[in-house]
Amino acid sequence: MLRAYRVAAGVALGAAAFLSLPLPALAAPPVAPGGPAPGAADPGATRSWSAWRSDGTAWLAADPADSPPDGSVIGWRFSVSPEGAAGDSPGGELPSFASVCGRDTAASGHKRVAVTVDFGDGDADAYPGDQPPAQGVLRCVAGAEDATTARLLASAAQVRVNDRGDVVSVSGYPMRERGGTELTAAAPAAPDGPPALLIAGGAGALALLTAGAVVATRRRTRAPAEARR
Repeated sequence: MLRAYRVAAGVALGAAAFLSLPLPALAAPPVAPGGPAPGAADPGATRSWSAWRSDGTAWLAADPADSPPDGSVIGWRFSVSPEGAAGDSPGGELPSFASVCGRDTAASGHKRVAVTVDFGDGDADAYPGDQPPAQGVLRCVAGAEDATTARLLASAAQVRVNDRGDVVSVSGYPMRERGGTELTAAAPAAPDGPPALLIAGGAGALALLTAGAVVATRRRTRAPAEARR
């Protein structure tokens, strides 16, 4: 009987000690030595830029080498991307092509695409000590019909790529990615109106007509004078 009382007393004391612990201590997971604090960005996590394309209701993963058609909405997001897993899609409200690019049509042989850039969460996605730009990018860009998702991004912001062609930096972010090569923007849409060669040809023809008229006028003026002699 005495032994049973001792066991019961020990259980009661243990339960009281457990309940006396603060709630954060009960909820917090163990922290590995040298590891990041709970909720902080993991300095060793893989981070990358990922491409997305809107289907009108949600973001779908896209290939930077794809060539989206006229009227598309594409997005880019910087985020933690574990090996073998895709990064996060752009946050915020899904933009519409009409609200970004209006109702204007593209010039012949060109397309217009709405481009949005999300620099990611400053706490969860940024490298420790790094701070993403305060605002993202939302622009309407124009390019040739075969312009890729990556080159359309380069029409909206400064883009750097590595040797494999992967986007590593957009508008200088992240700061630690200073290498790579700057990606050239997609060819802008040609302005509406007659082609440049046609304009140049018309100007040349006008100059010839003007010169001919001047010569003819001089001849007509000179003829009466010679007749009076």
